Amino acid sequence: MTRALLMGQDLALTVAEQPPVVSGPGDVVVQVAWAGVCGSDLHVMRTGDWVEYWPATLGHEVAGWIVASQAPGWDEGTPVVVDSRIPCGVCDGCRRSARLCTAMAWLGERRPGGYADRLTVPAHMVHPVPAGLDLSVAVLAEPLAVAMSALDRVHQPPRSVLTVGYGPIGAFCHTEVTRRWPEAAVSVVEPSPARSRLAAARQVPVAAALSDLPGTDAGPPGFDLVIDAAGYPGSLSDALSSVTSGGTVLLVALSSKPTPVTPSAIVERSASIAGSVGFDTGHLHRALDALAADPDRYSTLVTHRVPLAGLPAFLAEGVQRTAGKVIVSCDPHPPARPHTQRTPSAERPEALT
Repeated sequence: MTRALLMGQDLALTVAEQPPVVSGPGDVVVQVAWAGVCGSDLHVMRTGDWVEYWPATLGHEVAGWIVASQAPGWDEGTPVVVDSRIPCGVCDGCRRSARLCTAMAWLGERRPGGYADRLTVPAHMVHPVPAGLDLSVAVLAEPLAVAMSALDRVHQPPRSVLTVGYGPIGAFCHTEVTRRWPEAAVSVVEPSPARSRLAAARQVPVAAALSDLPGTDAGPPGFDLVIDAAGYPGSLSDALSSVTSGGTVLLVALSSKPTPVTPSAIVERSASIAGSVGFDTGHLHRALDALAADPDRYSTLVTHRVPLAGLPAFLAEGVQRTAGKVIVSCDPHPPARPHTQRTPSAERPEALT
Protein backbone atom coordinates (compact mmCIF):
# COMPACT_ATOMS: atom_id res chain seq x y z
CA MET A 1 0.00 0.00 0.00
CA THR A 2 1.03 3.62 -0.56
CA ARG A 3 0.46 6.33 2.02
CA ALA A 4 -0.63 9.51 0.28
CA LEU A 5 -2.44 12.81 0.57
CA LEU A 6 -5.78 12.23 -1.14
CA MET A 7 -8.02 15.00 -2.45
CA GLY A 8 -11.63 14.03 -3.07
CA GLN A 9 -13.99 15.64 -5.55
CA ASP A 10 -15.34 17.69 -2.66
CA LEU A 11 -11.73 18.99 -2.28
CA ALA A 12 -11.43 17.48 1.19
CA LEU A 13 -7.86 16.39 2.05
CA THR A 14 -6.94 13.25 3.98
CA VAL A 15 -3.79 11.19 4.41
CA ALA A 16 -4.61 7.54 3.89
CA GLU A 17 -3.35 4.33 2.35
CA GLN A 18 -4.34 3.17 -1.10
CA PRO A 19 -3.11 0.60 -3.62
CA PRO A 20 0.03 1.79 -5.44
CA VAL A 21 0.13 2.45 -9.16
CA VAL A 22 1.18 -0.81 -10.81
CA SER A 23 4.54 -0.41 -12.52
CA GLY A 24 5.25 -1.87 -15.92
CA PRO A 25 8.11 -2.13 -18.41
CA GLY A 26 10.04 1.14 -18.57
CA ASP A 27 8.78 2.36 -15.20
CA VAL A 28 10.59 3.14 -11.97
CA VAL A 29 9.20 3.31 -8.45
CA VAL A 30 10.52 6.27 -6.46
CA GLN A 31 10.59 6.46 -2.68
CA VAL A 32 9.68 10.12 -2.18
CA ALA A 33 11.95 11.98 0.21
CA TRP A 34 10.66 15.52 -0.30
CA ALA A 35 7.91 17.16 -2.33
CA GLY A 36 7.53 20.91 -2.80
CA VAL A 37 4.32 22.89 -2.41
CA CYS A 38 3.73 25.00 -5.52
CA GLY A 39 1.22 27.76 -6.13
CA SER A 40 -0.40 25.63 -8.82
CA ASP A 41 -0.94 22.84 -6.25
CA LEU A 42 -2.72 25.36 -4.00
CA HIS A 43 -4.88 26.49 -6.93
CA VAL A 44 -5.92 22.90 -7.67
CA MET A 45 -6.72 22.33 -4.00
CA ARG A 46 -9.02 25.37 -4.04
CA THR A 47 -10.74 24.61 -7.35
CA GLY A 48 -10.18 21.03 -8.51
CA ASP A 49 -9.07 22.41 -11.89
CA TRP A 50 -7.17 20.16 -14.32
CA VAL A 51 -7.56 16.93 -12.28
CA GLU A 52 -8.32 13.90 -14.46
CA TYR A 53 -8.86 11.19 -11.77
CA TRP A 54 -10.24 10.95 -8.23
CA PRO A 55 -9.21 10.85 -5.49
CA ALA A 56 -6.17 12.82 -6.62
CA THR A 57 -2.66 12.92 -5.17
CA LEU A 58 -1.03 16.20 -6.10
CA GLY A 59 2.63 17.18 -5.81
CA HIS A 60 4.85 17.71 -8.85
CA GLU A 61 8.13 18.92 -7.31
CA VAL A 62 9.62 15.61 -6.21
CA ALA A 63 12.98 14.28 -5.04
CA GLY A 64 13.64 10.75 -3.83
CA TRP A 65 15.41 7.56 -4.79
CA ILE A 66 14.57 4.55 -6.92
CA VAL A 67 13.39 1.49 -4.99
CA ALA A 68 12.27 -0.63 -7.96
CA SER A 69 13.10 -0.42 -11.64
CA GLN A 70 11.85 -2.02 -14.83
CA ALA A 71 13.95 0.35 -16.95
CA PRO A 72 17.45 -0.52 -18.19
CA GLY A 73 20.17 1.69 -16.73
CA TRP A 74 18.23 2.77 -13.66
CA ASP A 75 19.47 1.08 -10.49
CA GLU A 76 17.77 0.83 -7.14
CA GLY A 77 19.12 3.42 -4.72
CA THR A 78 19.73 6.09 -7.38
CA PRO A 79 18.70 9.55 -6.09
CA VAL A 80 16.48 11.33 -8.61
CA VAL A 81 14.24 14.30 -9.20
CA VAL A 82 11.07 13.92 -11.23
CA ASP A 83 10.24 15.97 -14.32
CA SER A 84 6.57 16.78 -13.82
CA ARG A 85 5.72 17.64 -17.43
CA ILE A 86 3.49 15.32 -19.46
CA PRO A 87 3.49 16.82 -22.98
CA CYS A 88 1.41 15.36 -25.78
CA GLY A 89 4.44 14.98 -28.05
CA VAL A 90 2.56 15.60 -31.31
CA CYS A 91 1.42 19.24 -31.37
CA ASP A 92 3.17 22.12 -33.12
CA GLY A 93 4.42 23.40 -29.77
CA CYS A 94 6.03 20.06 -28.91
CA ARG A 95 7.86 20.08 -32.25
CA ARG A 96 9.64 23.22 -31.06
CA SER A 97 9.93 22.39 -27.35
CA ALA A 98 8.04 20.26 -24.86
CA ARG A 99 7.69 23.44 -22.77
CA LEU A 100 5.43 24.85 -25.50
CA CYS A 101 3.01 21.91 -25.63
CA THR A 102 -0.52 23.19 -26.27
CA ALA A 103 -2.02 20.24 -24.39
CA MET A 104 0.43 20.04 -21.48
CA ALA A 105 -0.58 17.96 -18.47
CA TRP A 106 1.26 17.66 -15.18
CA LEU A 107 2.15 15.04 -12.63
CA GLY A 108 -0.44 14.98 -9.88
CA GLU A 109 -3.21 16.14 -12.19
CA ARG A 110 -3.11 13.41 -14.84
CA ARG A 111 -1.54 10.70 -12.68
CA PRO A 112 -0.73 10.40 -8.94
CA GLY A 113 1.98 12.78 -7.79
CA GLY A 114 4.50 13.21 -5.03
CA TYR A 115 2.51 13.85 -1.85
CA ALA A 116 2.97 10.17 -1.10
CA ASP A 117 5.62 7.84 0.21
CA ARG A 118 6.01 6.16 -3.20
CA LEU A 119 5.55 7.27 -6.77
CA THR A 120 5.51 5.29 -10.04
CA VAL A 121 6.53 7.08 -13.24
CA PRO A 122 8.08 6.23 -16.60
CA ALA A 123 11.87 6.30 -16.36
CA HIS A 124 12.11 9.15 -18.89
CA MET A 125 10.56 11.41 -16.23
CA VAL A 126 13.40 11.02 -13.72
CA HIS A 127 16.84 12.62 -13.65
CA PRO A 128 19.77 11.63 -11.42
CA VAL A 129 20.78 13.96 -8.61
CA PRO A 130 24.44 15.02 -8.51
CA ALA A 131 26.51 13.13 -5.93
CA GLY A 132 26.49 14.79 -2.53
CA LEU A 133 23.45 17.01 -3.13
CA ASP A 134 20.97 16.64 -0.28
CA LEU A 135 17.50 15.70 -1.48
CA SER A 136 15.94 18.50 0.58
CA VAL A 137 17.82 20.88 -1.72
CA ALA A 138 17.46 18.81 -4.90
CA VAL A 139 13.65 19.14 -4.56
CA LEU A 140 14.11 22.83 -5.44
CA ALA A 141 15.30 21.92 -8.95
CA GLU A 142 11.93 22.43 -10.63
CA PRO A 143 11.08 25.93 -9.31
CA LEU A 144 14.68 26.96 -10.01
CA ALA A 145 14.35 25.57 -13.56
CA VAL A 146 11.20 27.69 -13.99
CA ALA A 147 13.14 30.79 -12.93
CA MET A 148 16.05 29.91 -15.21
CA SER A 149 13.74 29.39 -18.17
CA ALA A 150 12.08 32.75 -17.54
CA LEU A 151 15.33 34.69 -17.25
CA ASP A 152 16.59 33.14 -20.47
CA ARG A 153 14.02 35.44 -22.10
CA VAL A 154 16.15 38.43 -21.05
CA HIS A 155 18.73 38.96 -23.79
CA GLN A 156 20.70 41.89 -22.37
CA PRO A 157 22.25 41.97 -18.88
CA PRO A 158 20.18 44.43 -16.81
CA ARG A 159 21.77 47.12 -14.68
CA SER A 160 18.68 47.39 -12.45
CA VAL A 161 15.99 44.84 -11.63
CA LEU A 162 12.65 45.10 -9.84
CA THR A 163 10.92 41.95 -8.61
CA VAL A 164 7.23 42.51 -7.89
CA GLY A 165 6.13 39.76 -5.49
CA TYR A 166 8.44 37.70 -3.29
CA GLY A 167 6.60 34.42 -3.14
CA PRO A 168 8.66 31.32 -3.97
CA ILE A 169 8.93 31.98 -7.72
CA GLY A 170 9.74 35.64 -7.17
CA ALA A 171 12.40 34.61 -4.65
CA PHE A 172 13.90 32.06 -7.05
CA CYS A 173 13.94 34.64 -9.85
CA HIS A 174 15.70 37.14 -7.56
CA THR A 175 18.25 34.52 -6.51
CA GLU A 176 18.94 33.56 -10.11
CA VAL A 177 19.29 37.25 -11.07
CA THR A 178 21.98 37.70 -8.42
CA ARG A 179 23.82 34.61 -9.68
CA ARG A 180 23.74 35.63 -13.35
CA TRP A 181 24.19 39.38 -12.98
CA PRO A 182 25.86 40.03 -9.62
CA GLU A 183 26.46 43.69 -10.53
CA ALA A 184 22.75 44.42 -11.09
CA ALA A 185 21.01 46.60 -8.51
CA VAL A 186 17.92 44.69 -7.34
CA SER A 187 14.81 45.94 -5.54
CA VAL A 188 11.68 44.11 -4.37
CA VAL A 189 8.07 45.17 -3.89
CA GLU A 190 6.24 42.89 -1.46
CA PRO A 191 3.41 43.92 0.90
CA SER A 192 3.51 40.73 3.02
CA PRO A 193 5.58 41.37 6.18
CA ALA A 194 6.81 37.77 6.33
CA ARG A 195 7.93 37.75 2.71
CA SER A 196 9.42 41.21 3.06
CA ARG A 197 11.56 39.93 5.92
CA LEU A 198 12.69 36.99 3.79
CA ALA A 199 13.76 39.39 1.02
CA ALA A 200 15.46 41.75 3.48
CA ALA A 201 17.39 38.82 4.94
CA ARG A 202 18.87 38.34 1.47
CA GLN A 203 20.21 41.91 1.51
CA VAL A 204 17.78 43.38 -1.01
CA PRO A 205 15.89 46.69 -0.60
CA VAL A 206 12.18 46.01 -0.04
CA ALA A 207 9.19 48.33 -0.40
CA ALA A 208 5.59 47.53 0.47
CA ALA A 209 4.31 49.27 -2.68
CA LEU A 210 5.65 50.73 -5.90
CA SER A 211 4.93 54.21 -4.55
CA ASP A 212 7.33 53.51 -1.68
CA LEU A 213 10.33 52.94 -3.94
CA PRO A 214 12.89 55.73 -3.64
CA GLY A 215 12.78 57.99 -6.69
CA THR A 216 14.93 60.80 -8.02
CA ASP A 217 14.41 64.46 -8.76
CA ALA A 218 13.35 63.39 -12.24
CA GLY A 219 10.54 61.19 -10.91
CA PRO A 220 9.95 57.50 -10.10
CA PRO A 221 12.77 55.04 -10.71
CA GLY A 222 12.92 53.08 -13.96
CA PHE A 223 14.24 49.52 -14.10
CA ASP A 224 15.89 47.69 -16.99
CA LEU A 225 14.04 44.51 -15.97
CA VAL A 226 10.77 44.25 -14.07
CA ILE A 227 9.73 40.74 -13.03
CA ASP A 228 6.00 40.37 -12.35
CA ALA A 229 5.86 37.46 -9.93
CA ALA A 230 2.72 38.71 -8.21
CA GLY A 231 -0.06 38.62 -10.79
CA TYR A 232 -2.49 40.82 -8.86
CA PRO A 233 -5.10 42.81 -10.83
CA GLY A 234 -3.22 45.67 -12.43
CA SER A 235 0.25 44.23 -11.84
CA LEU A 236 1.09 44.35 -15.55
CA SER A 237 0.18 48.03 -15.68
CA ASP A 238 2.27 48.68 -12.57
CA ALA A 239 5.20 46.78 -14.08
CA LEU A 240 5.00 48.80 -17.29
CA SER A 241 4.97 52.03 -15.31
CA SER A 242 8.21 50.91 -13.63
CA VAL A 243 10.24 49.79 -16.65
CA THR A 244 12.75 52.14 -18.23
CA SER A 245 12.96 52.95 -21.94
CA GLY A 246 14.14 49.86 -23.80
CA GLY A 247 13.56 47.67 -20.78
CA THR A 248 11.79 44.34 -20.36
CA VAL A 249 8.75 43.28 -18.35
CA LEU A 250 8.97 39.56 -17.59
CA LEU A 251 5.73 37.85 -16.59
CA VAL A 252 6.04 34.67 -14.51
CA ALA A 253 2.87 34.90 -12.40
CA LEU A 254 -0.18 32.96 -13.56
CA SER A 255 -3.05 35.44 -13.40
CA SER A 256 -6.38 35.17 -15.17
CA LYS A 257 -7.58 38.63 -14.19
CA PRO A 258 -7.86 41.17 -17.02
CA THR A 259 -5.74 44.27 -16.59
CA PRO A 260 -5.91 47.60 -18.45
CA VAL A 261 -2.85 48.33 -20.56
CA THR A 262 -2.35 51.44 -22.67
CA PRO A 263 -0.41 50.53 -25.83
CA SER A 264 1.42 53.86 -25.74
CA ALA A 265 2.96 52.80 -22.42
CA ILE A 266 4.71 50.04 -24.36
CA VAL A 267 5.39 51.90 -27.60
CA GLU A 268 6.75 55.12 -26.11
CA ARG A 269 9.14 53.19 -23.90
CA SER A 270 10.16 50.70 -26.61
CA ALA A 271 9.46 48.17 -23.88
CA SER A 272 9.41 44.42 -24.36
CA ILE A 273 6.91 42.14 -22.64
CA ALA A 274 7.93 38.50 -22.28
CA GLY A 275 5.92 35.67 -20.76
CA SER A 276 7.38 32.39 -19.59
CA VAL A 277 5.82 29.16 -18.37
CA GLY A 278 7.47 25.92 -17.37
CA PHE A 279 10.94 24.79 -18.37
CA ASP A 280 12.85 22.49 -20.68
CA THR A 281 14.87 19.42 -19.72
CA GLY A 282 18.08 21.40 -20.08
CA HIS A 283 16.86 23.90 -17.51
CA LEU A 284 16.28 21.08 -15.04
CA HIS A 285 19.85 19.85 -15.57
CA ARG A 286 21.21 23.37 -15.16
CA ALA A 287 19.19 23.81 -11.97
CA LEU A 288 20.61 20.62 -10.49
CA ASP A 289 24.13 21.76 -11.36
CA ALA A 290 23.54 25.16 -9.73
CA LEU A 291 22.06 23.58 -6.59
CA ALA A 292 25.03 21.20 -6.30
CA ALA A 293 27.55 24.02 -6.86
CA ASP A 294 26.08 26.36 -4.21
CA PRO A 295 23.33 24.70 -2.14
CA ASP A 296 23.39 27.40 0.56
CA ARG A 297 22.34 30.03 -1.98
CA TYR A 298 18.99 28.26 -2.39
CA SER A 299 18.34 26.24 0.77
CA THR A 300 17.58 29.40 2.77
CA LEU A 301 14.48 29.92 0.61
CA VAL A 302 12.91 26.95 2.41
CA THR A 303 11.04 28.29 5.43
CA HIS A 304 8.78 25.33 6.32
CA ARG A 305 9.34 21.56 6.38
CA VAL A 306 6.07 19.75 6.95
CA PRO A 307 5.58 15.99 7.54
CA LEU A 308 3.19 14.32 5.11
CA ALA A 309 0.83 13.39 7.95
CA GLY A 310 0.61 17.03 9.02
CA LEU A 311 0.06 18.50 5.56
CA PRO A 312 -3.78 18.74 5.68
CA ALA A 313 -3.65 20.67 8.96
CA PHE A 314 -0.85 22.91 7.70
CA LEU A 315 -2.79 23.73 4.54
CA ALA A 316 -5.97 24.40 6.51
CA GLU A 317 -4.11 26.94 8.64
CA GLY A 318 -3.32 28.98 5.53
CA VAL A 319 -0.11 28.22 3.68
CA GLN A 320 -0.56 31.52 1.82
CA ARG A 321 0.56 33.29 4.98
CA THR A 322 3.96 31.57 4.96
CA ALA A 323 7.04 33.41 3.81
CA GLY A 324 9.07 31.14 1.54
CA LYS A 325 9.18 27.67 0.09
CA VAL A 326 7.32 24.83 1.79
CA ILE A 327 8.59 21.28 1.34
CA VAL A 328 6.86 18.11 2.52
CA SER A 329 8.81 15.34 4.22
CA CYS A 330 7.66 11.93 2.98
CA ASP A 331 10.78 9.92 3.91
CA PRO A 332 13.89 12.11 4.10
CA HIS A 333 16.33 9.27 4.90
CA PRO A 334 17.66 7.65 1.71
CA PRO A 335 19.76 4.49 1.89
CA ALA A 336 23.49 5.09 2.40
CA ARG A 337 24.81 3.71 -0.86
CA PRO A 338 26.81 5.16 -3.75
CA HIS A 339 25.22 6.04 -7.05
CA THR A 340 26.50 6.78 -10.51
CA GLN A 341 27.40 10.45 -11.01
CA ARG A 342 25.25 12.25 -13.54
CA THR A 343 27.00 13.45 -16.69
CA PRO A 344 28.29 17.00 -16.08
CA SER A 345 26.47 19.69 -18.00
CA ALA A 346 29.59 20.58 -19.97
CA GLU A 347 29.45 17.14 -21.56
CA ARG A 348 25.74 17.27 -22.39
CA PRO A 349 24.22 18.69 -25.56
CA GLU A 350 23.39 22.37 -25.30
CA ALA A 351 19.89 22.06 -26.81
CA LEU A 352 17.18 22.62 -24.20
CA THR A 353 14.91 19.80 -25.29
